[in-house]
This record gives sequence, C-alpha cells and structure tokens, in this order.
Amino acid sequence: MAKVTDFITALSALSGVDGYVLAQSNGQILSHNLTDPVSYMPWAKTLIQRCTLLSAGLNNDPFRGVSFQSDGRFIHLFPIRQYHLVVLQPGGSINQQLFQQIETLIQETVEGG
Repeated sequence: MAKVTDFITALSALSGVDGYVLAQSNGQILSHNLTDPVSYMPWAKTLIQRCTLLSAGLNNDPFRGVSFQSDGRFIHLFPIRQYHLVVLQPGGSINQQLFQQIETLIQETVEGG
C-alpha cells in the first residue's frame, strides 16, 4: 500500500470527508480522526466481510465498497487489500460523488501503486 500518510492526506482533502478510520483487517487501527474509532471497527469488519462474500456469490466480482445512511449521515465502507476503511460524510454534504472519489483514490494510490 502507498504510504498511509499520503493516502490519508489525499482522503482528508476530499470535500465531504467528515471522519475516517483506517484499520488492518484484524482491527488494529492505523489512522483515524474520530473520538471513538474503536466503536466502528467490529460492525464495519462484519459488514465488509459479508458484502465481500455476497458480491462473490452474486456476480463473482470483487467487492469495492458499500455506502448507507445512518443517523443523518452517510457511512462508506471499503476493503483495501488487508485493510478496512470507514469514511463518514455529513448527510447534508454537497459532495454527492464522494463514494466514487474515494474508490478512485483507492485505485490510483493503492491498487495502482
């Protein structure tokens, strides 16, 4: 993976990113800007694992990420090799393309690098 600091700097520069947690798939947190990042990891890990299995079973394509709304904000989850990324976006955010921008960032800095 590209340097974590380079990836986080680029992620944080995207309009609409209100918070994030980047962790290894075993739950070890590498970087975050949230007050309680640990609370996100158990359910994020479970969702990413189940979505990965579902995607493989449905269309045999790799799982790229999932987005949903909860408590008035968007939560975006991405598997990145052996890492899990959680990104929070305010519900009223004007950046409706944030999910796609994060996916592109992952492809350019991680998968392409």
